[in-house]
Amino acid sequence: MTRKTPEQSRNLPEQVEVIIMDRSYRLACPPADQEVLMDCVSLVDYRMRQVKQAGNLVGTDRIAVMAALTLAREVLAAGSYSAGQDLAPARVKIQQLISLADEILVPQDKLFE
Repeated sequence: MTRKTPEQSRNLPEQVEVIIMDRSYRLACPPADQEVLMDCVSLVDYRMRQVKQAGNLVGTDRIAVMAALTLAREVLAAGSYSAGQDLAPARVKIQQLISLADEILVPQDKLFE
């Protein structure tokens, strides 16, 4: 049996409960990243509430997609990526985030069955 160093232990994911649009989610996150996660949760919750208030969208899934598109547009408009720049790394990262969200949210769906 191998013992983990203190550095490795600090990077092990912990379960964190977050609330987005009045719905609770349990996410796995290393302690070192929890502050950033909470900032992201706050931003996503704020944007989803903006989308819901501004439109006729029904359903959390549709609201989440519109909020994600709005955030992505802002990232691109902020100049993080310029015209002609290779967007492949960004696309890969976005796909990884989508896959991670799918993995995290699937167990949540089972709570409501």
